[in-house]
Amino acid sequence: MKYFSISIILALTVCSCQSPDNKNIPEQVKQISEEVRQTYIPDKRVGVFDIGLNVSDKNIVLKGQTTSAQALSLLKEKLTQADYQVTDSISVLPDRNKLDNEIYGIVNLSVANLHNKADFSSEMVTQAVLGMPVHILDYENWYRIQTPDNYIAWVHRAGIEPMTLEEYNAWNASEKIVVTNHYGFAYKNIDKKTQTAFEVVSDVVAGNRFQYNGEEGNYYKVIYPDGRKGYVSKLIAKKEKDWRIDLKQDATSILNTAYTLMGVPYLWAGTSSKGMDCSGFVRNVLYMHDIIIPRDASQQAYVGKRIEINQDFGNLMAGDLIFFGRKATAESKERVVHVGIYIGDKKFIHSQGDVRIGSFDKDDVAFDEFNLNRLLFATRILDVVNKEPEINTTLTNPYY
Repeated sequence: MKYFSISIILALTVCSCQSPDNKNIPEQVKQISEEVRQTYIPDKRVGVFDIGLNVSDKNIVLKGQTTSAQALSLLKEKLTQADYQVTDSISVLPDRNKLDNEIYGIVNLSVANLHNKADFSSEMVTQAVLGMPVHILDYENWYRIQTPDNYIAWVHRAGIEPMTLEEYNAWNASEKIVVTNHYGFAYKNIDKKTQTAFEVVSDVVAGNRFQYNGEEGNYYKVIYPDGRKGYVSKLIAKKEKDWRIDLKQDATSILNTAYTLMGVPYLWAGTSSKGMDCSGFVRNVLYMHDIIIPRDASQQAYVGKRIEINQDFGNLMAGDLIFFGRKATAESKERVVHVGIYIGDKKFIHSQGDVRIGSFDKDDVAFDEFNLNRLLFATRILDVVNKEPEINTTLTNPYY
């Protein structure tokens, strides 16, 4: 299950309702700030609108950060129209005063853990994998980054190699090696006679990307984002161009990949072969087929074609995403908290405890009454890859 707790919301929330400098903000000012946020940054996971308001009579000092210059401009305009004198002390991210020209980066660890605050003790909210391009927004001993699915979080500086635009473009344009096995290692040396590798540089997971640096027998020579060099076995990786030729994005192929993750443990905020939450499992499986979708179940639920599920499940197709949670009532909206991939024959595969198969058939040994009782709807995404902006590939995603 992947949804936002209060601690995460506080990290990316609007501070307009209350300011540390002034707790008595007029309702009109609160309303203006909230309307602007809803217009430009309705999803706090993919944008920053951390605005503090210091109000004294008809004077307002704006403090904080935002990723939207348009939102800031509109906020000042509306406050001015309401007869307030506005002083702007807002930092528009990326913060070039801290980052200079290095506002881009490449993930430098097999799996980088991303947190809601710049602290290891804070909650992990997602992951990124080696070779993944990111945008750097801020620096406080950790980097605040935005990933190709637009998710914003903090990562320890060891996880990112900062780059200028020129360096970033050069990395993206370079020939790559893609790791295709769920787990393995890169080595510093090989014995050319015996083709035995030794001295580990790092572990690797599926989806990791390295710069291609030639070949040596049974190994690819690779370069990390930070310039380290190593050898990766040809048994666990492919040249990116060959990987693309072999790539299949049909439901059967995607489900075959999903089955290979059976038994991998559930990990809150995990998106890699080392451990996954429900939406991280879906994202990881699709990413291995070069499909990029939003990070969380509550985001994945609203892309693609929505399908109201028939009682006999006859209108579902293998590869559809199915969502679970709380149905809408007269008082509240529906709430999506879980996702899986439909297999067919009333069965689905998902991460809950570990990656497993569940069934909606009461006579099946895998019958999952708990999830049947909270079943909401399905979406069909495989027909709209690269046809909706939120469902794309590394060939079309602007980060790559």
